[in-house]
Amino acid sequence: MIDFNVLNEAQQRAVKTTEGAVLVLAGAGSGKTRVLTYRIAHLIGDMHVSPYRVLAITFTNKATNEMKERLDAMLGENSGVWVSTFHSLCARILRYDADKLGYDKNYTIYSDVDSDRVIKRIIQNKHIEIKDFASKVSCHIGNAKTMCLSPDEYRTECGDFNAGLICDVYEAYEEELKAANAMDYDDLLIKVYKLFTDFPDVLNKYAERFLYIHIDEYQDTSRLQYKIASMLSSKHGNLFAVGDEDQSIYGWRGADISNILDFKKDFPNAEIIKLEQNYRSTPNILMAANALIENNSGRFDKKLWTEGNAGVRVEIYNAEDDRQEAEYVVGQIAGLIRSKNQSPKDFAILVRLNALTRKFEERMRLYNVPYKVYGGFKFFERKEVKDVLAYYRAIVNPRDNDAFLRIINTPKRKIGDSVTEELAFVASANGLTISDVLFGDMNSLGMSPKNITKLNVFKDIYYKMLSSRDVMSLAEYARFVVEEAGFFIEFAGDKEEDVSRRENVNQLIQGIEEFAEANEGATLEEYLQSVSLLSDTDDIQTDEFVTVSTVHSVKGLEFDTVFVTGLEENVFPSQSHSKSTAEIEEERRVMYVAMTRAKKRLYLTSAKQRFMYGGTQYNLRSRFVNEVEDKIYPERKTVPVRNNPQIGSYRASEPQRVIEDVNKFVRSMTGAPRNENRTAASFKLGDKVKHPRYGIGRIIQISGDNASIAFDGLGIKQFNMKIAPFEKA
Repeated sequence: MIDFNVLNEAQQRAVKTTEGAVLVLAGAGSGKTRVLTYRIAHLIGDMHVSPYRVLAITFTNKATNEMKERLDAMLGENSGVWVSTFHSLCARILRYDADKLGYDKNYTIYSDVDSDRVIKRIIQNKHIEIKDFASKVSCHIGNAKTMCLSPDEYRTECGDFNAGLICDVYEAYEEELKAANAMDYDDLLIKVYKLFTDFPDVLNKYAERFLYIHIDEYQDTSRLQYKIASMLSSKHGNLFAVGDEDQSIYGWRGADISNILDFKKDFPNAEIIKLEQNYRSTPNILMAANALIENNSGRFDKKLWTEGNAGVRVEIYNAEDDRQEAEYVVGQIAGLIRSKNQSPKDFAILVRLNALTRKFEERMRLYNVPYKVYGGFKFFERKEVKDVLAYYRAIVNPRDNDAFLRIINTPKRKIGDSVTEELAFVASANGLTISDVLFGDMNSLGMSPKNITKLNVFKDIYYKMLSSRDVMSLAEYARFVVEEAGFFIEFAGDKEEDVSRRENVNQLIQGIEEFAEANEGATLEEYLQSVSLLSDTDDIQTDEFVTVSTVHSVKGLEFDTVFVTGLEENVFPSQSHSKSTAEIEEERRVMYVAMTRAKKRLYLTSAKQRFMYGGTQYNLRSRFVNEVEDKIYPERKTVPVRNNPQIGSYRASEPQRVIEDVNKFVRSMTGAPRNENRTAASFKLGDKVKHPRYGIGRIIQISGDNASIAFDGLGIKQFNMKIAPFEKA
């Protein structure tokens, strides 16, 4: 039996409303995951519904795993509920029925990087020389697939001067994927929608099976995902959607907020339940968040509230420039760690644009504050990892042209571009795949004898890999392929780059070993699918580091203290997303998501001038700050301050206290001897100093408290000598 006493009244209502369409409007921090898991557990444990007939769709693989763990804890291990993302669900359906659409069931899933490579190759073959045309085509193909339009249908919708060329490339791209027995991410949804539309028996099989369907993060669903969900629920009508229109921030990815706003129109008899009690943030933080989001018109009428003490007031700080903003933020973090015994992992610095992290990174590196930036190249996007995965793809799916073209000369085998270009041309001219040419009669197809000799080197390697597959375990085979391909020889050097690449390959193999251990009888195909479906947000973790991130990357996470930075017009809201009311409302939702990551303290910072786009920008303070300040500080329009010296916050007129706290903090982090009476006068021009990160440097310029220090091989860096974590060498 499920213990309903742990749920509040609204949560209980949501869990117990099992029949028909239900929309749960789950505000930030209102316990939506608990509601979802308890409802599924209630259906299975109390109502004795077979787990086989329950479906739960999540937004990320991370959320999928968390829900599985919770359900297993409540219902016993291997509860049997089908929990997956939309893309994983569709990939699984297509593994059974892709042949009805003319695909082999062992099709390859192309990542965005794979797709971009195919598009660039098509553009090159067509001799199209338009600047940034590949990225433009990629964007248009994404738009077309979001609207479920074929190349011919998209010609009239494209709206670009080069619409004809774009759609020609789109058409060639579709032909290339079909010939390679491959699908991109968008295809997974499109093909299932087509499968359900053209083959009613397939739809009926799944619509009959799933008596209860649950969808998390409903505000982030696309129109195509909505259609698939509607089709799946067409038999029994039990669709349980959980979401928050105020947190719909993925419009640029195809998320359609109308799915949640029009739920009652699409399902007239639907029950609407609001979860407004927040279990994350203080009343003061919620008051600020509510003050912001109520300015949006496209939303339901709801307001977050919580019990307990009001907490500290939200801080608003407007710096003279972006460097002062960064100094202020690091000062706050240092003060709170010192006075409140907090850990770096309790803090997050959030930005709207990745480019804004540089100043914060500089300050934290200079003062040796541990931090991590989330973004950049993730593990599975690193070149050497993609290269190894391409071997596995080519083994699993010999029709995967892109995989073969990637691995033929990787590692280097003296097979140059001219060889691969001839190979690709011969394959295209004869309507064959790359593997058809490689393992067919290359002489009769017109390949030059010299190039055939070079390609035979690769063929021998590939044949050896292929013939060994069935006599090894998955883990053994994964390492065997890497060794036979020659990656360990390629990265055998002692250079930092070689060591790093070698370790990345080893980590990949270890990941496959762990996958095989956790999934008895797992195949290479299954591993590749699990890798292909990893989303952007799945690898985010917090550790003993300050988190520096874009807002989009931390959705779903929470921190004791959050700094939302760069709050100026044309920055946040973004210049590129402020052309319409709808765009401004989405930007406001992004801001709302940032604010509601905070549990105890929230800081909103801006700068009067900021270095961006190659020059100094002077922007007004963000309208979002004004909207919040009008509510939380109605008595004044100046930077708010507090008199309690123990809360880790500072007036703009208290730079000395900031310096003292940072000085104490960085010395405690580095283990350097305390020297709290140190002044700029302690150093002179020409002194050698030792920095814990940069090593030995020499002071080459002094201006007041600031010094320029030259580090061998690292260049010149600027420090405030009262704060900097270095000593005389």
